[in-house]
Amino acid sequence: MSRTRGIGRYSRSLLAAFARRAPPDVRWTLLRLATFPPAEPQQLPPHDDIRVLRPRRPELAMLALDAAMLSVELAGAGSGTVYHSVQLGLPALRRARAVLTVHDLAPLRWPGHYLRWPHVRIGHMWQYALAQRADAIVAPSEATAADVVERLRIPRERVRVIPEAVGEEFAPPPRAEASRIARERFAVPARYALYVGQFDPRKNMDGLLAAFTRAAADDPDLRLVIVGDLGKLATHLYDALGRTRAPRERVVVTGFVDDATLAALYAGAECLVHAALLEGFGLTPLEALHAGTPVVGYRTPAVQEVVGDAGLLVDPADPAALGEALASLLASDTLATDLRDRSAARAALFSWDRAADETLALYRSLAR
Repeated sequence: MSRTRGIGRYSRSLLAAFARRAPPDVRWTLLRLATFPPAEPQQLPPHDDIRVLRPRRPELAMLALDAAMLSVELAGAGSGTVYHSVQLGLPALRRARAVLTVHDLAPLRWPGHYLRWPHVRIGHMWQYALAQRADAIVAPSEATAADVVERLRIPRERVRVIPEAVGEEFAPPPRAEASRIARERFAVPARYALYVGQFDPRKNMDGLLAAFTRAAADDPDLRLVIVGDLGKLATHLYDALGRTRAPRERVVVTGFVDDATLAALYAGAECLVHAALLEGFGLTPLEALHAGTPVVGYRTPAVQEVVGDAGLLVDPADPAALGEALASLLASDTLATDLRDRSAARAALFSWDRAADETLALYRSLAR
């Protein structure tokens, strides 16, 4: 799993919360990928390890091999055992109860991008079929839960909504210090809008850049700072830069940054611009709120569940609305201050400790 993207952060944060709880009635066993680099040190509950072998190509391991290999690796796990897969990857044969976290169903929304190769398409369909046999599905939002019920035909009573949160390592500095870091490390003037995330089609790079172009026309000092891993998906960003009229000299692409730098970039931004057309939860909007930074984005169901009234959310069917909302926020100190004042209370509604308690309650209900 990725260490820096959402699933990796989800796993690390949930395990750390389990460690803080350390419930005496739960015995943990973690599957360790022996063929991958060692995991970064982190807080873990007391546990045993099962070392497993997988090829370095994650899509091959998850989609083509996991169902068969997990059937062997978990053969000794019987009644009273709960296996929790944090992404697609369930055994074909099992005696243990199974929990699967479904973060989103983007592959079923955009099959032309995610499922264009036959082996990937077949692997996803196999894993989705196994998901239908899971004893419980964890969804991070009501929106994703509804998607699971509709697209995977899983009964709603087997789907548990357990919202995610911001990890304890996320510690934004004061706004003045954050602005200094952005200026000294990335040559960013005082005013900038921020994007954080990947660049696949659902993230809507064209919509992001169009919104910035609209706001930049009114604000000659404004920059757009784009933070994300510049891997193979970065071609979607560069293609969008070529297609749109965005002023390229005012777009700052940082690539991957560490957690401390990311927190500072959030805290120094005028707002987070979130143009995604689908989110399973909306972690980056929640990180922005945690940093006291307003969110301007599309009113997609999962993002609306996170942001509430602490941001400006517009209709994704209106292509001009995002840019108008961004320009409105940047032009009104009163509106920006009001949204900043609301952000802390909104962010406080989400907690990894609460998520851990609800997940443990699910484990106990299945292990009876």
